[in-house]
Amino acid sequence: MKILAIGAHLDDIELGCGGTLARAIKNGHQVKCVIMCESDYINFDGIVLRTKEEAVAEGRAALEKLGIKDYTVFDFPNKFIPYDGTTVESIDKIMTEFKPDLVLTHWTFDTHQDHRNVAMAAISAARYQNSILMFEPFPPSGRSYHPFRTQVYVDISDVLSAKLASVSEHKSQLKKYGEDWLDSIESRAHIRGYESGCKYAEVFEMVRYKLDL
Repeated sequence: MKILAIGAHLDDIELGCGGTLARAIKNGHQVKCVIMCESDYINFDGIVLRTKEEAVAEGRAALEKLGIKDYTVFDFPNKFIPYDGTTVESIDKIMTEFKPDLVLTHWTFDTHQDHRNVAMAAISAARYQNSILMFEPFPPSGRSYHPFRTQVYVDISDVLSAKLASVSEHKSQLKKYGEDWLDSIESRAHIRGYESGCKYAEVFEMVRYKLDL
């Protein structure tokens, strides 16, 4: 299977579906990631929270922890990633070349404008794709007026350590959110695992899914 994961920022894919991708690679599937911006972050008051060089270096190390070597990082502006022809066609070009069997992306009701716009751009670009899943948002984004539907579960029990190691490479984010950030990621996976009858899991909401029997 060829899996294409599309995220707005360097750390979104690791948080949302890092375990799923690590397990897919472990089982011999082909994975490609697309990140829409280089993820440098300047606060509204002008304070630089993460430089472009820092974000890209952290992202590269994080993806490597999951076993991901094939990835593309676009240079759309952080906090202002559009949902328009430029984003749709950038993703469309990669989909046409890669020909994925499964597309993973953000949730369309995410409260982060970049996440929401990337989700819509990915779905637009995936108009000919039969299987699209949206990964669960993680706080502080995702605290929406619309509930996320836990429809598809993936057992990540044997790769949770890889997911946590990957997220830990985002040292600027770990500094920002504190050690409780990692604890909450593990706790979320534990809850989803309990719901689905395993130790740890990730969960997705379906846009559509083709079942091959």
